Amino acid sequence: MLLSALLWVFTTTGGRQIFVKEVLGGAYDSQAEHFLRGNVDVDAEAIGHEAMIVNGEVRMYFGPFPALLRIPLNFVYPAGHGKWSRISGFCAGVIALFAFAGLVRTALCSSLLSSRARNWLGNACLIGFAFGSPLLLLLGNLSIYDEAIIWGLAFSLAALLFAFRSRLVEGSALTRALLGLSLCAGGALLSRVTFGAPFILIAPFLALKLQRENRIANLMALALPLCAALTFYVWLSYAKFGSLTGVNFDYYINPVHSEFAHKFGVFSPRRILNSFADYFSLRFPSLQREPPFLAADRHFYEHPSLYSNDFSEVYLSLPWCSGWLIFGAIMGITCLVRRKGADAFERGATVALFGQFLCILSYFLLAQRYAADLYPFLIFCLVIFLGSGGVALLRSRHVIIGLIALSVIVNSLATVSWLVNADQNVPPETRAAWEKLLGRRYSKSESEKS
Repeated sequence: MLLSALLWVFTTTGGRQIFVKEVLGGAYDSQAEHFLRGNVDVDAEAIGHEAMIVNGEVRMYFGPFPALLRIPLNFVYPAGHGKWSRISGFCAGVIALFAFAGLVRTALCSSLLSSRARNWLGNACLIGFAFGSPLLLLLGNLSIYDEAIIWGLAFSLAALLFAFRSRLVEGSALTRALLGLSLCAGGALLSRVTFGAPFILIAPFLALKLQRENRIANLMALALPLCAALTFYVWLSYAKFGSLTGVNFDYYINPVHSEFAHKFGVFSPRRILNSFADYFSLRFPSLQREPPFLAADRHFYEHPSLYSNDFSEVYLSLPWCSGWLIFGAIMGITCLVRRKGADAFERGATVALFGQFLCILSYFLLAQRYAADLYPFLIFCLVIFLGSGGVALLRSRHVIIGLIALSVIVNSLATVSWLVNADQNVPPETRAAWEKLLGRRYSKSESEKS
């Protein structure tokens, strides 16, 4: 609860900025209104420079879940129209936080650690996830881009939690766990497809393990919500772009990205090694004398045939942002490779989530927010290590806690620096509040130039 309160303060810039117009956040409200009218369009002024023009109609490529969420919110409180991004994003952040806590708790219950050591390590991991991961960035800037990502991450972790629990329970509890998995996987699919797609592959591995007792009910609980979400996603893609597979960048009004995607493709395996080198480099932000003491910024990264931009927005690589998680994931992968008892679910989930991992590494843009797509795989491997690390976990728990402390400090300072100095999608009033907190003089004219 304390972490949730701290994240609320961070998200709302001290608790004073709740209903704020985030960049293009009103596009979800517009999409919701058009859904109620029976079409898939969006107002041009709402989607702005991210519009796609299909046969003269304006469309948006972002996942529909935040728009669907706007329907009841605007019905209950119409004055919040166009300003729901922070409440929506905070709810997703809390779901992600509690889902991660459940995963860690479930894993540690089968470890060799004492009860006290479990509490220390579990609480440290929770702090690490809250402040030593991209979650902090996503909550600090809930523009149209980040809101979809944070919901995808939240639903993905919740689906993983239900998947692990379904292997520990029986009877009606199993049915509820499978239903929760299916609903969350569907939510992930409708938020950001890269988060939901792995569960289409994971679900059959769970289905194969179902016992004869209540088999039909359990299969329906596992399949129906996810199949409904997949059907809606395919229908919506076809209604928007005339394609069953999703967005077509030929319709994008941004000529730079559109032409690049048409020529070199949105995803390409040729980018994997270069993207991995950027996301996992040891590059450290520049130091500065004034708060927040780190200067996070874009860096030159020109590969004309690989990336649409000649720069990368990965302002803090994962070894500095989440070194604790990388360490745990490496140990978890080692456990999976060495263990003879790894079952079909563990192997299938590893492959499916690693597919998502490779997918984002093959994308034609590099940005800190996209790193969130790497985390379901890393977290899954961490959970494997926490649950079956044995003596290795016993010996390395202090190393993990130390890495968490380092990641929390570096990621927090770098994220604040990025939000204040470099992020073009931070609202002026939010930037002004951060400037005041850091003891700087805020210039509105300079903010508009940036």
